[in-house]
Amino acid sequence: MESLFASVKVFFFCNNCLLLHISAELQMFVEIGKESSDNSTDNYDENEWSSSPNCEDFSEEISEKLKLLESKLEEASLLIDEKDSRILELDTLNKTQPGETALYNSKLLSLQSEVDQLLMEKMEAEIQCFILKRASEAWQPQTEGQGTFHEAQKTLSEDHKQLEVKLRHTENRARTLEDLVEKLESQCKELSNASEVLKLQAGASRASLFCSVQLVLLCIAVWTFVARFLPSPPEFVPT
Repeated sequence: MESLFASVKVFFFCNNCLLLHISAELQMFVEIGKESSDNSTDNYDENEWSSSPNCEDFSEEISEKLKLLESKLEEASLLIDEKDSRILELDTLNKTQPGETALYNSKLLSLQSEVDQLLMEKMEAEIQCFILKRASEAWQPQTEGQGTFHEAQKTLSEDHKQLEVKLRHTENRARTLEDLVEKLESQCKELSNASEVLKLQAGASRASLFCSVQLVLLCIAVWTFVARFLPSPPEFVPT
């Protein structure tokens, strides 16, 4: 069990390292793109700009990616709700049947695997959100009269804010779930210790009962042996 929770901590560390690495690479690409756009801005004319990618197509592509990302976040929320119900089930099992530690441990292992799956979904959503944010920041209007693009960019920023709120909510739920798993692990250890104490007490009770029975039998045997050597009581003859 301790190795499982150690793997969760390693997973969080790898998640942070991966985000930092992606952030550095995206920052490098953004700087390269800005330098290339600054060098080539003076050479552009109106005909060349008309052949560039359409702003509306770009905004539609970003919106589709955001919708896909929101669906993934909804799936992660459903997974969290399912895990909460399973944690309540485990807590109820702990209160009603504290002796079934084997079943308790198996369900705890299953819950841990689902936590890992949730963390993978969360990391994927964070990476995609980060990439979309960098892409929206790097996309700068180069000519005037792009009202449609500005409106799409405002909508994208609002969707991004809502997405960040959902991500924070998902992260808080994941932390709460991790705390509950740690609590269940401590309760499982307490149950194991209590079962060992009960086994020792049962063994001591059996030993004491066996000694008591042997002592009673020994007393009976000694009394029988001594009674053979005692003089019989005198018989009274009536006069």
